[in-house]
Amino acid sequence: METKFRKFSTSDKNIIAEMIIGLYTEDPSDKVVDTRKIEKTFDTLLNEPSRGTVMVFEKGEEIAGYSILINFWSNEFGGNILIIDELFVKVEFRSQGIASQFIQHLVETQFNNSVALQLEVTPDNHRALALYKSLGFRKHKNDYYDLLLT
Repeated sequence: METKFRKFSTSDKNIIAEMIIGLYTEDPSDKVVDTRKIEKTFDTLLNEPSRGTVMVFEKGEEIAGYSILINFWSNEFGGNILIIDELFVKVEFRSQGIASQFIQHLVETQFNNSVALQLEVTPDNHRALALYKSLGFRKHKNDYYDLLLT
C-alpha cells in the first residue's frame, strides 16, 4: 500500500489535532500544548503558507500521521532551512517506513527550496534518535536555548 504526503486542509483539523495531543502525551514537552495553540498554528499556516505547512501522511485511505514544517532563511546556511517542528506516525502505522519515506520526500524534492532540514528530538526518544541518525542527521555543535516572551 502506497504512502502519500499532501498538504493539510481545513477538513483535516480534528484528526490532526488528536494526533498532536497524542504526540505530546507520548513525548511530553516542557511547554503546554493545548487546543488554542493548535488552532492558532492551523490558522497561521493556512493563512500564511510562507511560514510553513502541515503535511498529512496517508496510507491507503487512512491518515497515518502528520508533520509540521516551518521555514526560515539562514545566513549561515545560505538558504531556506526547513524545520521539522513535529513528526508523528500513529502507533498502528509505525515500523512501516513512513517517517523515513517522508524525510526522503523532503530531501528529494528540496521541499520549499530548502538547503537543509533541522529537527529536535528528546534525548530519551531513542527510537526517533536512531531513525534520524540513520537518515544522516547530525547533532549541531551549538546548544539550543529559549527565552519565552509571554
